Amino acid sequence: MALTIGSVHHGKGIPKNVAQLVQDASNYEFNALVPLKYWLNTASNMIKQAHVYLREGDDEMAYFLLFRHAHLFLSNLSTHPQVKPNDPLMQAAQDEVKKNLKALELLKPRINRRYEEYVHANQSKARQREEDAARRRADQGLPSPSDHETTGHNSHEKLSGHDNTDLAARLAGLEFSKRGPSRRAYPTGSSMPKDRDDLAAQMEAVRRRFDSQTDQPSDDYKQQRQAYIANNIGYSYPTIPSQKPQQAQRQVLEPTPSRSGYTAEPAQPPVLPPKPRTESNVRASILPPRPEKAPAAPVLNKETVTGPTYTFAPAAYLENGTALRTIFLPSTLRTTFLRLAYQNTLKNVETCGFLAGTLRANALFVSTLIIPKQTATSDTCEMTDESELFDYVDQHDLMVLGWIHTHPTQTCFMSSRDLHTHSGYQMMLAESIAIVCAPSKGDTSHGGEWGAYRLTDPPGKMAILKCDKPGIFHPHDVDNIYTDAMKPGHVMEISDMDFEIVDLRK
Repeated sequence: MALTIGSVHHGKGIPKNVAQLVQDASNYEFNALVPLKYWLNTASNMIKQAHVYLREGDDEMAYFLLFRHAHLFLSNLSTHPQVKPNDPLMQAAQDEVKKNLKALELLKPRINRRYEEYVHANQSKARQREEDAARRRADQGLPSPSDHETTGHNSHEKLSGHDNTDLAARLAGLEFSKRGPSRRAYPTGSSMPKDRDDLAAQMEAVRRRFDSQTDQPSDDYKQQRQAYIANNIGYSYPTIPSQKPQQAQRQVLEPTPSRSGYTAEPAQPPVLPPKPRTESNVRASILPPRPEKAPAAPVLNKETVTGPTYTFAPAAYLENGTALRTIFLPSTLRTTFLRLAYQNTLKNVETCGFLAGTLRANALFVSTLIIPKQTATSDTCEMTDESELFDYVDQHDLMVLGWIHTHPTQTCFMSSRDLHTHSGYQMMLAESIAIVCAPSKGDTSHGGEWGAYRLTDPPGKMAILKCDKPGIFHPHDVDNIYTDAMKPGHVMEISDMDFEIVDLRK
């Protein structure tokens, strides 16, 4: 059931052709026992990520995601047992797939051309090496050059997140400032700037032509989706349901966050390391979201989109060998969250929040801490308005990268209920993390014990998804169910990294 995408080609420096990408994108396990809502959110995340990779000129990752999204709907989700006859959401999704298939056709020649250039360059270099080696052996008896040298036409230089934290903080600052109120949106029916990349114009034209030929305009997609969510499957992010609802109580919260915990306005970003790449290389944007919520993008030329740039190399790997992208986490986010949860903690009541952010340069940046409306006990926490959270994330073009919650009096660990909650997140995004805070344990003057965790895969994720045991606390038959995501892992704290607090309880 893994829909992990991190290992397609990043970190290898070797481009793939369309046939290879199609084979990779079709290689995943579909489990119809997993609720439809998880699959739908997984598909939504894939489209968001594909748009980011398109904007950054990574055609291969964009193609991989768009094809996998299409394959998921056309080959598997249409037969899911929770899909109803003449399902309006599935019909709208299939129309979206048809548009993406048009985009795939536009990407196909670019990808194959880059692959052919890579193969040709490698062959030429290999012939040159053989000729040089033969000449040296004849003239001086020198050994031939190393056979492992390769040339690369993949335009993305791979950078280590651990070695480039200043660059990561700068990218986070640029993204944070970009998401301010000054962002423009293209009105419905308006055209994009003429000097945008050719591919963007072609894809936009394809989308407009398709919209004019179908009875299901793309602008209706989200409305139908939300209606379906409300009336059919109760779509929501995974929550921590109370085992004893009658004991749950609505919290009267009075958060008083200190400004020392976060920056209300973006600070000046730190200086870049010596010439890793220019700032303009990470501002490419070639495919906007739907018009009613489309953010503005800087005007770009073709050279900016298709020229050399950099991405962050995989930071860690799942137990099955799949690469995980780095999650950059603001170092003050945890202590800020604990201040927001302080009144609940005094009452021995849990508090939960969500980590939302963006994808950039093949890394994930936590940019928003969202506190939803919730009720809680000493062992559970449950959202009371899932649709409000869903709407906020969707409207602001964010991705849910994980969640955070407190254990007011317990130690720092993942309970069985926590494991079940997190399995839904990690199914939707392999890099998703669960942060647990135990403020009453350890060094309480600095926030107490805490950890960032993920399920092992295998065996943990599948074991939890298959588990149907009741109760907040119950044992599992599998060892090594979860692991630390930081020491070592793919999560990295960054100082001087801005983030936004959205408290939906107010």
